[in-house]
Amino acid sequence: MGGTKEADPHNDDQRDISVIQTAIDNEITLIDTAQNYAAGKCEELVGQAVKRYPRESYQILTKQAKSELLYDEVIRGCRASLRRLGLEYLDYFVCHAPRADVDMSEFFKAANRLYKDGLIRNVGVSNFGPKALQTAINSSDLPISLNQVSFSMVDNDIISSGTYDFCLQDNIPIQAYRTLVSLKDNREVSELLEKIALEYDVSPQQIALAYINSYENINFTVRASSVDHWQQIKDALKLKLSAETKEKLKKIHEKQQGVVNHFLEI
Repeated sequence: MGGTKEADPHNDDQRDISVIQTAIDNEITLIDTAQNYAAGKCEELVGQAVKRYPRESYQILTKQAKSELLYDEVIRGCRASLRRLGLEYLDYFVCHAPRADVDMSEFFKAANRLYKDGLIRNVGVSNFGPKALQTAINSSDLPISLNQVSFSMVDNDIISSGTYDFCLQDNIPIQAYRTLVSLKDNREVSELLEKIALEYDVSPQQIALAYINSYENINFTVRASSVDHWQQIKDALKLKLSAETKEKLKKIHEKQQGVVNHFLEI
């Protein structure tokens, strides 16, 4: 929202604000953003959207840009995010991605300070594989509240890299993103989803969400822009796939490689 890497001067800000408010009005309580989404404009839009709601009725997750992971950069980054969002604290402050050329413990030392100062409630990570996760655990006084990773029917990387098993063993919740991205671009996956969707009388996207939701310890982020979309997502969460259906999906899923798997090796 607000643009891509840079803010879009022609962006329909009011529409984006309305979409966020539609989500909150439909009982969506966690809003996900990041410092580098539209160069901070996305955080500003989120801040404008949540103004009319009681602070305890929603949670905000934002992510520290991976280009600024030194201690002082993290402190400044968090404070800048709070200014753009118009908030006194963040519910989740997340390292957007690991870097091999930086001492990753600096992010967590800074996060510990931010927590003690009352500016964040939880610390999390994104795109962390087993090695980076171990560094996070060793460096943080706070528990790692989540690992936000790419995971979908066209991306099996957290399974093949051992990231999923690591998170299960260390009780780190996984928050999947890109859950519905590029499904139609993969013919084998899309054809199977369409076939199963007919059997269950739902949409292919709902089958994909129900499959991801069947994994232990996995939640997901997804964008929707209407009341009808949110209802379809809620219905997908209630959908129970048979063991046979899940096995069919898993056979294809385990062959899929995503586009950000290099982070999981750091």
